Amino acid sequence: MVTKVEPAESERAALLMQALGNQYGRLQSARGATIADSSSRTSLYLTSLTGAVVSLSFVAQASRFTETFFVFALVILPVVFFLGVITYYRVLQTGVEDVIYARAMSKIQQYFGDIDPAHADLFHASSVDQVGLSSLGLFRLWWQQFLSSAAVVAIVNSVVAGAFIALVVAYLIDPPSWGSIGVGAVAALVIALSFLRHQWATWMHVAKALPMTVSR
Repeated sequence: MVTKVEPAESERAALLMQALGNQYGRLQSARGATIADSSSRTSLYLTSLTGAVVSLSFVAQASRFTETFFVFALVILPVVFFLGVITYYRVLQTGVEDVIYARAMSKIQQYFGDIDPAHADLFHASSVDQVGLSSLGLFRLWWQQFLSSAAVVAIVNSVVAGAFIALVVAYLIDPPSWGSIGVGAVAALVIALSFLRHQWATWMHVAKALPMTVSR
């Protein structure tokens, strides 16, 4: 019969520190993956949008804004808008994942700080929870959402949708140019506000589920 030998307290502490170090490294790698995914998807969307705009300019120049241009624009812009919607949701997801990993890293940092309270500020001063901005008065969630990649995609994609709607109105109704532009601008504003409202609701849910820890 094999007798299970309990590890000594010092050995358990050493194993815990090793496990925490490995976990911190995995979380850091996971955060890097979310940032890379967000950057690549945003870049893909903006590159696709640039290609679509260049193509539209060539078609407009060749067709001189005849029916061919409108047909081409009404086909390509919905595809770009769809890509923008998918990109927005995925980039928002990666942002939430990044916060989850940041909270877990912050807990490990706080544990490291509790080992030697005299030097706890070395771990808490630049907490990944708030990136040290809260103590400087620079962290405000109500305007912080405009700095995210998801918000950039949302605003740009809203302009794409507004341009599409303006072209549809111009093609079907043929009003004065200011009329179709006005309808497109209003539509873009409404869609942008819808995106931002969804993003705000998502981050409020995250803030409620994962409250920020206050550094000591």
